[in-house]
Amino acid sequence: MRKVYLFCSIFLATQVALAQEINFEDLSLNPNSYWNGSDNSGGFTSGNIATFPNTFTDWGGGITSWSGFAYSNMLDTITQSFTNEFSCYAGIQTPNSTIFGLSYNSIDWMTGQTLPNNVYFSQPVKIQSIDVTNSTYAALTMLNGDAYSKKFGGASGNDPDWFKLTIIGSKDSIVTGSIEFYLADYRFANNSLDYIVKDWATVDLSSLGIIDMLSFVLNSSDTGMYGMNTPAYFCFDNIKYDLPSNIANYQDFQLKIFPNPAHDYLNFNTTVDAVYIIDLSGRTIKHIQNSASIALQDLEKGIYIIELNVSNKTIRKFFEKL
Repeated sequence: MRKVYLFCSIFLATQVALAQEINFEDLSLNPNSYWNGSDNSGGFTSGNIATFPNTFTDWGGGITSWSGFAYSNMLDTITQSFTNEFSCYAGIQTPNSTIFGLSYNSIDWMTGQTLPNNVYFSQPVKIQSIDVTNSTYAALTMLNGDAYSKKFGGASGNDPDWFKLTIIGSKDSIVTGSIEFYLADYRFANNSLDYIVKDWATVDLSSLGIIDMLSFVLNSSDTGMYGMNTPAYFCFDNIKYDLPSNIANYQDFQLKIFPNPAHDYLNFNTTVDAVYIIDLSGRTIKHIQNSASIALQDLEKGIYIIELNVSNKTIRKFFEKL
């Protein structure tokens, strides 16, 4: 991956048009079917504005795999099997919908880190909300366990397990914010409150502001030597957004962060007040103050967020540690 210099800017929205929606109704499927990238197109576009990348691999002998995004209309809520990876646990579509999206996060096998799936918008949007639910495969695996994943709650029902979706917004590679939504949560002292999401749920994303990319990351309490054991799937639909009709773009200052990707050090062209390194599960794993660089030798390879506090401003960006 080549070296790039990233410039930080501040963006303000002055006017916003009426809300629009990406609902996948511009795509087509046969009944009880799915698209998983087997045509090697590398992804799909919906709403004439959002691109959903896909990686499909044919390993030979009838064995294939995919990661990134797919879409489906399958509603089998009973079959707990990898062969049922494209079904929605809600068992119904969202209102006025015939197709929903699927996300499958791949794992960096060197670090065990879940890699983000990124949705790219062809122009800046003011994001509003998204509807999400579990896939049947992930939900039934958490409910019952299998040869690779534990039953949530354990034998006693008291294990504080969880399955979390983190949605990250960014504009020009600057992170605008993140939202956490628990697709399953068994951390309650009262076990009767434990849940695995079955119905479609609307997640408010308005705090992410104006973005040109949405990133989805799944994490679970059930992890092993090679990362998360819980099947890394979730279903989504109805991405609502506004089109800003006039975005005033002004530059308070230029903060260069380089190199990116980085191996030993990440440098800044000015001394910043505070620097935080945050992993994709939201944990702050490193913090320094009053510095023009930060050492990375103690970090595992992978994708991280760097948060910088400078001149009474907070800027968050993705970077890759080699």
